[in-house]
Amino acid sequence: MSEFNKSIVIMGCKHCGKTTHGKALALQKNLPFFDTDEVMQTMNGMPVRNLYLTRGVSAFMRAEEEACKKIINENSDRQLIISTGGGICDNAPALNILRPAGLFVFLELDIEYSIQRVYSKIKPNHLGGFQNCPAYVMKEDPKSMNDIYAILKKRYEERFETYRNIADTIIRIRNASVEDNFKIISEALR
Repeated sequence: MSEFNKSIVIMGCKHCGKTTHGKALALQKNLPFFDTDEVMQTMNGMPVRNLYLTRGVSAFMRAEEEACKKIINENSDRQLIISTGGGICDNAPALNILRPAGLFVFLELDIEYSIQRVYSKIKPNHLGGFQNCPAYVMKEDPKSMNDIYAILKKRYEERFETYRNIADTIIRIRNASVEDNFKIISEALR
């Protein structure tokens, strides 16, 4: 399959706009759109966060791999736009399924903006815990908002490096409107 005919696999950290931009790109290019998290949710009958929390990391990664297989196997004859979960960079089997079919595109938003998009939604609760905190952060047992920030920073630095290494194309987006960032993405993929 030539680069021109390959599916576009959109990757990046949580809240960088993978799904929003993936849907817009699919509309623009008149291609089917799939979100691996949505496929996982449908296949497992529960939100991906609950899957991660109740069944653990290995089951989550197997479910992500199965979702990728389903998308690729059921659409092997056509070009797609696929949005992935923020941690797919740590799931080699899932990446291996997507690699032959797609051009890996990393939406790179400045690390500080990326962290703030997640961090700003996290709030301490009255029980001494935290609400709206990603499961992978809670797994580290943070005791304070400073702990959460440090965990996020470390994770994002690691993931950015991994995404840079596996991406075929890196598109640097800004802390800007969806429309402005979509223009950047659209021009980069023209």
